[in-house]
Amino acid sequence: MATRSPEPPGRFSLLALLAGEKYELGLAQLSASKYGAPELRGEALPHSRLVRDLGLATATGGGNLATTELAAVAAAVRPQLVFDLLGAERLEVSGASDISLPRFDGGVGGWISEGDPASSMSTTVQTATATAHCAAARLGLSRKVRNGSRPDTEAAILAEISAAVQNTIEQGFIAGTGSNSQPIGLVNIAGIGTKTFAGAVPTWPELMDMLELIGDADGDVTRANWLIHPSMAAALLKLLIDPDGGELAVVWADGAHRIAGVPLAISSNVPEAKVILAQFDTVQQVYFGAPQIIDDRFSGGKAISGASEIVVMNFCDVVARDPGLIVVGNA
Repeated sequence: MATRSPEPPGRFSLLALLAGEKYELGLAQLSASKYGAPELRGEALPHSRLVRDLGLATATGGGNLATTELAAVAAAVRPQLVFDLLGAERLEVSGASDISLPRFDGGVGGWISEGDPASSMSTTVQTATATAHCAAARLGLSRKVRNGSRPDTEAAILAEISAAVQNTIEQGFIAGTGSNSQPIGLVNIAGIGTKTFAGAVPTWPELMDMLELIGDADGDVTRANWLIHPSMAAALLKLLIDPDGGELAVVWADGAHRIAGVPLAISSNVPEAKVILAQFDTVQQVYFGAPQIIDDRFSGGKAISGASEIVVMNFCDVVARDPGLIVVGNA
């Protein structure tokens, strides 16, 4: 007897999850139970691991759940950062327990005579601990927006959530101080290389000094990237290598702005007075469990005004496996 394939489920809606509808709540419970939700404060949200795992299943085993809409929500609540674009590895783990990652301080070998033992390595293998820090991104919604046409409203809300989450996490990963529940961002990690600029804008020799620091740390400048604030980018785009010459420090080549052949990236979350040069493939982003969402419709008089806020929380941290391959210039 022929059997009919199961109907694919309805589209996943963020607003429907907040309204407590069964399909969305079921996926939230699946995400929380399978990947953990640190200090669960709201509803768990789908993320890339859940979308991937559901996509690997057959239709009867849940494969139909990996809809385009589910992937869109996952991408919005845990979006790509500038770190991802520069090659930093992203690690997603279940639960909220600290994890230890290897951290290397380099080593040397030596030449030996026939029959002699090899010289002992001086490589120091340490560990860097990733801890679940909570990045909470808030977005205000009016009553009219909440009750609008869901497909149209959903896309706009997801776009705003993505921007808010990206800026919140990126700011912490770059400039977090390690206090007030923040992670320790790249510019504050112990052991990084530093260069002090004489003025508000670095000179060409000062930028080359940063490249030299990467090389002195046994780095590979062909795998490095510059990362700067838009204001610093505007200043460097006008910088001449030689004040009496006509060659600019920043040039466009092979689809990217470059300084001395090294690609240049821009983020408003970099402190304006700093210039970062790093091998981002030695930087590890760590995300713990599933992201979560809280619907706040009552605090601060919201129940009367009709306004509301949704808070998207990600538990995450950033780790530098080789701090010497990060150089920060300071004006």
